[in-house]
Amino acid sequence: MASIRISGLHHRYEPDAAPVLEGVDLELGDGEAHAILGGSGAGKTTLLHLLAGLLHPSAGTIEFDGREVTGASPAERHVAQVFQFPVLYPALDVAGNLGFPLVNRGWSAAAVRRRVGEVAELLSIAALLTRKPKRLSLFEKQLTAIGRALVRPDVALVLLDEPLTAVEPAAKWRLRQALKAVQDELGLTMIYVTHDQTEALTFAERITLLHHGKVLQTGSPEALYQQPAHEAVARFIGSPGMNLVDGEVSAGSIRCNGQVLGTTAAADGRCLLGFRPEWAAVGDRGVPVTVRTTRALGTLSGVAAGLVTAELDGKVIHVQQRLDGLVGNQARLLVDPSRILLYRDGWLVNDATG
Repeated sequence: MASIRISGLHHRYEPDAAPVLEGVDLELGDGEAHAILGGSGAGKTTLLHLLAGLLHPSAGTIEFDGREVTGASPAERHVAQVFQFPVLYPALDVAGNLGFPLVNRGWSAAAVRRRVGEVAELLSIAALLTRKPKRLSLFEKQLTAIGRALVRPDVALVLLDEPLTAVEPAAKWRLRQALKAVQDELGLTMIYVTHDQTEALTFAERITLLHHGKVLQTGSPEALYQQPAHEAVARFIGSPGMNLVDGEVSAGSIRCNGQVLGTTAAADGRCLLGFRPEWAAVGDRGVPVTVRTTRALGTLSGVAAGLVTAELDGKVIHVQQRLDGLVGNQARLLVDPSRILLYRDGWLVNDATG
């Protein structure tokens, strides 16, 4: 496996076209499970193709274990890829598909059988080795495709391009668990590209959020959730995403609609106040809001609890709390003052002090 360093990566598909990637910097440790997360058009797949050597960047460098590979061919990089839709050879059984890369490299039949058996056991598909692809479920096909990517012991990097997109919803969790187990067992360097935050948050040690070709934040799942560095990260991570409402800082006080919500060391001026649904409550104290809907999601100490959707200055906000005590649609919003995040020009400037 390899450590990866990407420095100042830019890419345009045509010289006068809009940039797809702009100044991407990223470092991955050897054996790291990393996720590239972002919406459609963020540049995720382009970045994957640059790492694989299928594209060459307009500017910037890529290093594997300190060796520059920016202009190297895919074969020279020893990169394996798994795609959204598993591509298998229909004439070969599972064993033949798994062993194909080794046969191409001149391995002996005995060595191929041994390595194929090891990988099949690791992925729990040993019972499928004699089956042809047409007799496999989509889940089993994707496991086979993953096994083929892992079968070469010289693989430096495994790239996973939305590997769960085509898999049945009921099988997604199982496949994600299998991937994580393999990554842990073999210490593989893996980059998992997805638009699905659940997949990223539950698979990766660290996540990079791409937005319009730029890296907005790289960090642990907890860091992206608890302290998103940019408004776009705040909105993207979480279900629902972070609430962002208009506010201001005045003489060290955080204010919203004239109400003081907390204190901060940030400079005076207008800002957006960010808070997660579970960091706030709707009741009889705080900033006036209009409750639009409530949705029970379960119980807390025997009392219905769930999601409150309210409106504050024309903006929809969401709060997770107990649902008892809510009478009528006029209420007030109270936010934990130690959890308020402040954003200016899109970026986090300072968190509240309480």
